[in-house]
Amino acid sequence: MRRKALAADSVAAATPSDTLRSELEQLGLARAEAAPLAEQLLDLAQARPEREFQALLEGVALGRRVSRTPELQRILEDFASEMKKLDEGLRLLTAYLVRLRDHAAPDAAARTVH
Repeated sequence: MRRKALAADSVAAATPSDTLRSELEQLGLARAEAAPLAEQLLDLAQARPEREFQALLEGVALGRRVSRTPELQRILEDFASEMKKLDEGLRLLTAYLVRLRDHAAPDAAARTVH
């Protein structure tokens, strides 16, 4: 259906990019945001089945709308901060276990932990 619309719109002097931009605008994106995104998605429009591409468009539009939500931004920033803390904790634990292994097993063969 979309491909037919792309072809029909092309005949009516609208470019496929304009058609995608229009679809993105109908999904709630601003024109300034939808135009460059339509250019980027143009290749995918031809390479994907209609159903997959429509799901992709809806996902992109939803992601763009959600990314503008300040609360979600804060939650994601907090999550990233907690992941950094977890990573640091795991690095410290790994270093401690390596030292413990090295001190507990004096010969090289016994240093292998399985």
